Amino acid sequence: MDIGIVSSRYARALLKYATEKCENAEVYKAMACLGQSFQEVPTLRDTLDDPVLADDAKLKLLETAAGSTQCDSLTRFFKLVLKNKRIGMVQFMAHSFIQKYRKQQNLIHSHLTLPSSPDKEITERLKALVKKQTDSNVEFVVEEDPSLIGGFVLEYDTYRYDASVKGQLQNIRKQLLQAGD
Repeated sequence: MDIGIVSSRYARALLKYATEKCENAEVYKAMACLGQSFQEVPTLRDTLDDPVLADDAKLKLLETAAGSTQCDSLTRFFKLVLKNKRIGMVQFMAHSFIQKYRKQQNLIHSHLTLPSSPDKEITERLKALVKKQTDSNVEFVVEEDPSLIGGFVLEYDTYRYDASVKGQLQNIRKQLLQAGD
């Protein structure tokens, strides 16, 4: 069976169960943490796939990677995944769950990158702008990147707005290189 179909079915079942138990927001945070753990620790997937490692140890590892959340829905889900020998798909299940939760909550993920610490007023104005443009609730992640020099980069949905000095300098460089050809 296709890994995408299986992952989607498990994610849908988890979302339905967690929603019934009023734990869907907590499970969402844990799954986002789990997804981040898979990105930051590339060996996590190999470790979970290791047949020598006991299921109890894998369960503890999953709970730790998910932020050690004391959420009954998530613990039961992890036990089910282990029992059904689907541990190799848990990363895809986390990603699918995140997408389904965002759709259920009409939530859009937005990423703002600034060259220095963010000004609260500016971030709130940009968040309001994204909310108005998308007619959705906005999950706003702010990151610092000094290489931008000035300005900002705002990403949401499939859009990317680069108003940074670094981006403008790169555009000028491209134009100069094209003019030289």
